[in-house]
Amino acid sequence: MGYQYGAPTILDSYTTDGSGTGTFTSSLTGLSGSTTYYVRAYATNSAGTAYGPEISFTTLSFSTFSSTTAASSITGTTASSGGVISNDGGSSVTAIGVALGTSTAPTISDSYTTDGTGTGTFSSSLTGLSGSKTYYVRAYATNSAGTAYGPEISFTTPFFLQVGESYQGGKVAYILQNGDPGYDANVQHGLIAATEDNSTGIRWYNGVNTTTGATGMAIGTGLANTNAIIASQGGTAGSYTYAAGICTDYSVTEGGVTYDDWYLPSKDELNKLYISKNVVGNFNQNWYWSSTDQSSDMAWLHYFNGGSQIASQKFGKNRVRAVRAF
Repeated sequence: MGYQYGAPTILDSYTTDGSGTGTFTSSLTGLSGSTTYYVRAYATNSAGTAYGPEISFTTLSFSTFSSTTAASSITGTTASSGGVISNDGGSSVTAIGVALGTSTAPTISDSYTTDGTGTGTFSSSLTGLSGSKTYYVRAYATNSAGTAYGPEISFTTPFFLQVGESYQGGKVAYILQNGDPGYDANVQHGLIAATEDNSTGIRWYNGVNTTTGATGMAIGTGLANTNAIIASQGGTAGSYTYAAGICTDYSVTEGGVTYDDWYLPSKDELNKLYISKNVVGNFNQNWYWSSTDQSSDMAWLHYFNGGSQIASQKFGKNRVRAVRAF
């Protein structure tokens, strides 16, 4: 037994609601809005199928849309969209927003925003996105008839890195911020740290106390410092025995690409490694050399168990972690 609906025979749409005699109920699903349906109860036995009296009903109208707003202000993690609801379908609109996902035809069973009620134009802030992904978006509106969706739009987020992410031979340790030398609002730049210490104890100098000219402290000065130290201290590439030298000797090959432009970080660059030490990983709670020279016999150290920075004798054997810029 059950209800037949749509056209009044079980050759068309029907429900199946059990067996026997008595009262039963049926759930009618998959209906369309603003449509009149005709329904008859039916029962089947060995003699065939019999139908009850016919009743009819008309479904409510869904909200109608003019558009889903094209995405704008797109970053690696955020974007803006919205929509225009032109008609409430005769029933109050109780929720509006956009549904979004990485597959076509997203619904509110996926990700969605909640941006108010009623008809008209609305805007949505899309957050928590991932870089280098294509997202599909549809405006939605819910009334007593159900949830209706607007036209689909799509957009792709730009490439986006986060601190601690593996990239180009190491781990991203710092991403340049507005005000940093070399900052570009449209392209990410920053520092990549080697995945482990390049030495657990090595001298800053090659045995000769001299002013090297490696006085840069700021972000972006570590490479110039390193080059100045090597020009001053000498040695043979591939067999350096001091901090800056072993950083330039370091190289990593990933995916057929060799990254060999490593250097000893400046005082401020090393501080960025200290700040991100937990997500970059494998740091020791001890002293690390920077490439910043302080005098003929002293250079700057950073303590990775508290964060203090001091100038210390260049003959001291301290840890080293190489970086490269991207």
